[in-house]
Amino acid sequence: MNVRVRLAPSPTGNLHIGTARTAVFNWLFARNQGGKFILRVEDTDVERSKSEYTDNILEGLTWLGMNWDEGPSFQSQRLEIYRQAVQTLLDNGLAYRCYTTSEELDEMREAQKANKQAPRYDNRHRNLTSKERAAFEGEGRQAVIRFIIDDDRTISWNDMVRDTVTWKGSDLGGDMVIARASSGGVIGQPLYNLAVVVDDIDMGITHVIRGEDHIGNTPKQILLYEALGATIPEFAHTPLILNSQGQKLSKRDGVTSISDFKDMGYLPEALVNYMTLLGWTPPDSTQEIFTLSEAAELFTFYRVNKAGAKFDWDKLNWLNSQYLHKMPVPQLTDLLIPYWWQKGGYEFDSEADRPWLEQIAALIGPSLVRLTDAVDMCKLFFSTTVEYEEEALAQLQQPGAAQALQAVVEAMETHSSLTSAEAQKITKKLSKEKNLNKGLIMRSLRAALTGAMHGPDLIESWVILHQRGTAKTRLLDAISNLNLPAVGVAAETPTPEQPNAETVAETSAKEQPAVQTPTVETAAPEVTAVEISPVETVERSATETPGTEVSAVERSPVETPGIEVSAVERSPVETIGTEVSAVDISAVETAAAAVEIPAANQQKTIASGEMTSSNEPETTVIITEIPAGNEADSSSGTTKVIITDEPPSQTQQIKEQIISILSEFPAYIGSFYEQYKSPLTVIGVIIASIVSLKVLLGVIDELNDIPLLAPTFELIGIGYTGWFIYRYLLRSSNRQQLGQEIQALKEQVFGKKS
Repeated sequence: MNVRVRLAPSPTGNLHIGTARTAVFNWLFARNQGGKFILRVEDTDVERSKSEYTDNILEGLTWLGMNWDEGPSFQSQRLEIYRQAVQTLLDNGLAYRCYTTSEELDEMREAQKANKQAPRYDNRHRNLTSKERAAFEGEGRQAVIRFIIDDDRTISWNDMVRDTVTWKGSDLGGDMVIARASSGGVIGQPLYNLAVVVDDIDMGITHVIRGEDHIGNTPKQILLYEALGATIPEFAHTPLILNSQGQKLSKRDGVTSISDFKDMGYLPEALVNYMTLLGWTPPDSTQEIFTLSEAAELFTFYRVNKAGAKFDWDKLNWLNSQYLHKMPVPQLTDLLIPYWWQKGGYEFDSEADRPWLEQIAALIGPSLVRLTDAVDMCKLFFSTTVEYEEEALAQLQQPGAAQALQAVVEAMETHSSLTSAEAQKITKKLSKEKNLNKGLIMRSLRAALTGAMHGPDLIESWVILHQRGTAKTRLLDAISNLNLPAVGVAAETPTPEQPNAETVAETSAKEQPAVQTPTVETAAPEVTAVEISPVETVERSATETPGTEVSAVERSPVETPGIEVSAVERSPVETIGTEVSAVDISAVETAAAAVEIPAANQQKTIASGEMTSSNEPETTVIITEIPAGNEADSSSGTTKVIITDEPPSQTQQIKEQIISILSEFPAYIGSFYEQYKSPLTVIGVIIASIVSLKVLLGVIDELNDIPLLAPTFELIGIGYTGWFIYRYLLRSSNRQQLGQEIQALKEQVFGKKS
């Protein structure tokens, strides 16, 4: 038998997902059987049918790849053929004219409802005499044409999905209207059930494949096939597509038309793939991705489910992402360009910028779920400015962020062009030579270049932006326009303009209420005098501890609001034959290392002293006031404390470095995961699979005594483990990278070897 199937949509709306799924099943069955797929437009509903809906249906089927072999034919062009069939039924006594008015029908239904009967036509005009018909026509009544249905008849068919289906004639609602009302003996417009049967007979349809909501029409149509003397086709009533509540999917559920799915960025291949699985299970239930041709080879109605299929957006999104991730870059670029233009409004030359656009497509492709995702995802590449998220702004305000960005800008000066490998080298080189944390560099780069802390691969994004000349601009803007901390906080005292001038040091500020810090009775260490740049001596405090002598040291310009520094008193201190000032101080509370003050906050300080030269290390002294810890001790005034930045011990350095590393460890882990997300995901899947197999093995071992099963799964686990070790530990590239990370960590903890 030559299989001939048909799709018969009604153009009263856009192509619905349910109609499209019916088209898929018809197409798959026709291709599986080597038959024909015929398209017929059922536009007999003149009031609701519109040409724009017809165009939408044809465009949607073409977009989905549902190419038809014959058609489209239109029922509106075949009305006379239907009227001839109606006349044949009238002539054979299988149909009659019914003059029942709408008011009479309403009264009949109300009476049936009151008697708790099912609503149906009572066939009151089935056997009218010619005199009664003439009387009704004399009243000006119009007549519909009704097809006679025997209430005692039983109609059965073997459904390809639902097996044997049986209906009683008495359950079909009485004699069926097959033509609308008309007067003067004219046959009105034929209705759906008759037109469908006549078309199926004329087109030689062998299999009618449609949704289960048409089951109620099937027994009526079988009776019409018989009345017209035609062969009854096979029927297959497929399950409905349901919403999340288990009800038939409708426009009230939101997106239901194929054109909407297209606008949302779904691929036709993915959507067809998903619709194929809505009610059909492939022989290999684990296979979820296949082309139309592959599905056609496997398709049978034996594997079509009877129960309704719930529409799962997550499943559709996953399938769509799989197709996008595997799509060749040139093809993906062709699909993305219209979205960048129309939805994003981005400006570019699709031909001249083609290589650059393909780089963007290759970068974001693995992250796409729908094509529309590319609009927001690619804004950072097409926009001339950056909109900073709060998280990015916070990152740019981190200590060292500006220094890291400035170092990157300087490194980029030597790279007119930039490749991914060169960008990687820049970050690694800066991390080692500038002693900058690599995680800080990468995070600050992402914040400055993209305005966000999450997004496409940073290195590739940097390279793409560099090609348009925007990378360096964004880095400089981030440094200059965001009030970032100054780069490279001064570690040495600037050389004074008049090195030999002798002046009085005074730091002015708004007057603050003085508080006294309780004296700490402890033996202060004696500090050796050194040769220094401009110096000053500090007048001995009234609460100084006897016997404490501190050498004069260089002062960095420091802004100290609310602190008055008394005039200095010079005392001779001999060191390497050079006279410098000595300072006697009060008791000093245990203090931290010298504090760096940003250059932006420095105030000019005039120092008095004698310029001397020295080969010894310099020591920074910061004079500050410390509030008393107890209000009862605040009467003694202000205590001035000198804090020296003596180099910490090796143990202290290691301790501080370890604390620094641990504080940045969460961010490092996040950056590491972002960079190696794909392999880590694979590792997680492998581990989960091994654990699942172990659990399954334990269950089976308890239930059945199968000696060979345990060793088999052990071998599988060993195989997975061996593959993991080879893939992620033995490969030279991954091993080398791991070694570099370990070496960098060691240098941070123990210091770089000289």
